[in-house]
Amino acid sequence: MSNPQDVGVERPVVADLLDKRADLLACLADGAKSQRGLREELDRSRSTVYKAVTELEEAGLVTEGADGYELTGVGRLAWRRHDAYRARLDRLVTAEPILNAIPADARVPLSAFEHGRVIVPGRHAPERPLDHLETRAEGADTLRCFSPAGMPRYFSDIHEQVAAADLTAKLVIEDDGIDRVKTAYDHFEAAVEDPSFDVRIADDELPFAVVVFDEAELGLFVYEDGSLAGAAFCDDEAVLTWGERLFERVHEQARPV
Repeated sequence: MSNPQDVGVERPVVADLLDKRADLLACLADGAKSQRGLREELDRSRSTVYKAVTELEEAGLVTEGADGYELTGVGRLAWRRHDAYRARLDRLVTAEPILNAIPADARVPLSAFEHGRVIVPGRHAPERPLDHLETRAEGADTLRCFSPAGMPRYFSDIHEQVAAADLTAKLVIEDDGIDRVKTAYDHFEAAVEDPSFDVRIADDELPFAVVVFDEAELGLFVYEDGSLAGAAFCDDEAVLTWGERLFERVHEQARPV
């Protein structure tokens, strides 16, 4: 009796094909196409497309149907998983400077980067992570945040939303960060007196910043040598639970302004 693992195409061959023929598989993921349609969309020669299609047919990933070449059931599932894997890998590569800046003893869930949206400062857009923070905060009803820097750029915006009864906010900021906010914002005293704006001081150093928007999404901001290395925004349930528990612990240990 033959071994079931000996039947069909070997898994390493399929994995290699998914990488090698990614552009063609991506085309067929949108629907069936003729060989001519593939040549035009991929800008490849007849022989190149023929060879690629033949390899994928032999692997059981592509078949020729009434409307042209199309992914088989196995092909659709394999491409979907492979595409998701590549997307996660791309996010991790983008997140490299952030991951390298996280203190070694900080237990940050890597799934925040694997499943979330990673945003790093660009050469011509250094404020990109904070811009996304501002956009996301505008639609929130509650905001919980601890931050070493205090985010003075947004303190006034947060206070305005709280004063308009559009937002309830809890902020924990390092002592030095509080001083910067006081200097930058003329209405700081009025802000901290608002019962819907709970501002506290952390005596210990905070290794990064965490922002929880409602109970729906978490923003993780990482700094290196005082500069923002980047941020990850994630709505994964496990990441949210981690962030909420960490915020409550930091908030509980902090003192009122």
